Amino acid sequence: MNKFTRVVFKKEIIDTFRDKKTIFSSIIIPIIIFPLIAFVFGIGSSDIEKESKEPVQIAILSEEKNELESFLLNHKDINIVKTEDAEKALDKLDIKVIVKIGENFDEKIQQGEKPRIELIYDDASQKSEIGKSRVEQIISGYTGYIVAKRLENAGVNPQILEPIDIKYSSVSKEGGTGLMIFSMMLPFMLTIWSAVGGIPAATDLGAGEKERQTLEPLLTTKSSRMSILMGKYFAVVVAGVIATIASLIGFLIATKINPDFLGEGTTLSIKAIGIITLVCLEMALAFSSIELAISFYARNFKEAQTYLSPVSIVLMVPAYLTMFVDGRAIPRHYFHIPIINTIGVIKEVIVSVYDMKHILITTGWNLLYIALFLTITVKMFEKETVIFRN
Repeated sequence: MNKFTRVVFKKEIIDTFRDKKTIFSSIIIPIIIFPLIAFVFGIGSSDIEKESKEPVQIAILSEEKNELESFLLNHKDINIVKTEDAEKALDKLDIKVIVKIGENFDEKIQQGEKPRIELIYDDASQKSEIGKSRVEQIISGYTGYIVAKRLENAGVNPQILEPIDIKYSSVSKEGGTGLMIFSMMLPFMLTIWSAVGGIPAATDLGAGEKERQTLEPLLTTKSSRMSILMGKYFAVVVAGVIATIASLIGFLIATKINPDFLGEGTTLSIKAIGIITLVCLEMALAFSSIELAISFYARNFKEAQTYLSPVSIVLMVPAYLTMFVDGRAIPRHYFHIPIINTIGVIKEVIVSVYDMKHILITTGWNLLYIALFLTITVKMFEKETVIFRN
């Protein structure tokens, strides 16, 4: 970085972060977005957790008293509600499930027949859906009791139905479900903010200067066009990096607000942090150049915003497509696809997979994108028809 580039860079950094809009969009929003998500997530999950612990409110429709009704009445996780209109009560969610027991239930059970039970619920309601699943499990327990009783009456050991004893053990040393969610959320967040974090600065330093007519005086100084361009470019990169750091800070705040946001054991090694920082910086360098090129091409600030808005949408597609990809089983060809390769590397290091081939392939492609986009930006900045386009 030569003297003129440093001067332009310093000027643009001061101008960029003097603008309240840039501070709000590049720092404040990334910091508050994840705490807000964690807060809403916490409210929703606590409501679901509460619902899964309290007794399920049900109504029973039956022609006569039977053993199943008595079983449900005495079950600690069931609360039978007396109501004249069960369907109306279900519609209002005063009850979560209606258990409709067929005729001659006990008689059919004794004769070895299959009596019918119907569970009526509202599949548009999450609470009713949860209630249905819980009631289904409880009735399955009762079914198991009936089967065991029949086998005993026939002189057969009920354990014949369970010839194998299954033991569950995970090979994951840390993280578990929390690490899985972490590997879904962190790559999404980092790639989005690394790429779009510099958009506000790029819009202002290119089209904004053209609209304010402050670009012409800058071009008349001793600084070469390359020095001016690189000063602006590095200012956009810094804005993108700051936005990424701000989003990480917001992410950490979110885990403090709601400790269950990502589960437990989601820690990263210094090696992992270094690799993630490298690929995110590469993405910020690549996208900053193309964002600056688009901004210079635009006639004014509003037009630049129109051109740059789709960048966020383009990024969302690969970010969502790879959200559920397993970090331990990422197809090799993914590392040759823009954006997806960066997400792939982040996913791998989160689950402690350090594949140098994948890292080098991704870095190689990113360096190619940086060179390509910078070349495009330089060519555009050298054209009078672009710089003075109005």
